[in-house]
Amino acid sequence: MMATRAKVGFAFFAVFLLGIAAGALSLSVYQRQAGPVRQAVWLGQFNRERYVRELRETVGLHPEQMGALNAVLDETREEFLELGRRLRPQFDEVRRRARQRIREILDADQQPRFETFITRWDERRRTEEQAVSRSRASEGKP
Repeated sequence: MMATRAKVGFAFFAVFLLGIAAGALSLSVYQRQAGPVRQAVWLGQFNRERYVRELRETVGLHPEQMGALNAVLDETREEFLELGRRLRPQFDEVRRRARQRIREILDADQQPRFETFITRWDERRRTEEQAVSRSRASEGKP
């Protein structure tokens, strides 16, 4: 009787493990079939090369249309950069207010650590912006 209970328990356990394995395999196959997950949130970086490639493949652009497309993208990029320059003070103000509100909820021990965190965060952001600027300059873009 005890051996039968052990066999039944083992059978349930084996079926459970097989279910997990089948689920993992199905998920893996589904993700491969579905292709890469598209970014749900824009992170502030435009992948021009990918955009042009996908547009060319989807729409069927002709080689003679590529020059005009690149001109449109160059002009649009300049407009976005100018817009960013004009709006930067507003973004900075929103950031400043958010940080002040965060300071108000922190206790005295947390305040200096928050200031250190903010200093590092801002430095990392400046470094990334400079890297993007250098990359644009090396590509001959403003």
